[in-house]
Amino acid sequence: MPLQTQIPLETWISATWDEYVTLADSPMSANLKGYYHNGRMRFEPISTGSDHSTDHALILFAVSFFIAQRQIQATAKNACSYRKTGCDEFQPDASYYVGLNANVIPRGTRVIDLDLYPGPDLVIEIGDTSLSDDKGEKRLLYEELGIPEYWIIDVQQCQIIAFAIAPDGSSRRIHESQVLPGLRLEILEQALQRSRQETQSLTVAWVMQQF
Repeated sequence: MPLQTQIPLETWISATWDEYVTLADSPMSANLKGYYHNGRMRFEPISTGSDHSTDHALILFAVSFFIAQRQIQATAKNACSYRKTGCDEFQPDASYYVGLNANVIPRGTRVIDLDLYPGPDLVIEIGDTSLSDDKGEKRLLYEELGIPEYWIIDVQQCQIIAFAIAPDGSSRRIHESQVLPGLRLEILEQALQRSRQETQSLTVAWVMQQF
């Protein structure tokens, strides 16, 4: 029986760490994203709708273009797995290592062990069907792990809800990236809005002009 029919998707359920890892590492979960926090696990389908995937592609391009244009040392990761054994796991839609950490993860790493390596400097979740959880439990997860910056892309509202997270776990809303100085989030929001009215190639050309 497929894993998807054995556990509820897109909801948090109580589970031990070992129970979660058994499911997360099973070949049957290859098309699922997994999260674990405070003794609960959550699985989401990796395959998403057209709106989610289109905004995901646009944001990845725009941020990566800004990084290249400003000659910032950084590495993007798409749907990468991060694990703190016994405690936490997350698989954000996108994440970035910036500055001195740009090449800290060696090639061949399957799941990034947070007991060995630092976490990413920027985590991005594309919020469509998962928006309420992206604002809630996942935000708490990233705050507790001390991820420096967290963005939620609200697909329906063409809005970016971004937080800078301090080492003590407190967070505050931001409108300009702190880990990518000079990146105004309103430009990305405008790009999302334009993409509703024109082809993605035209939106990308506009983004390049802004940067």
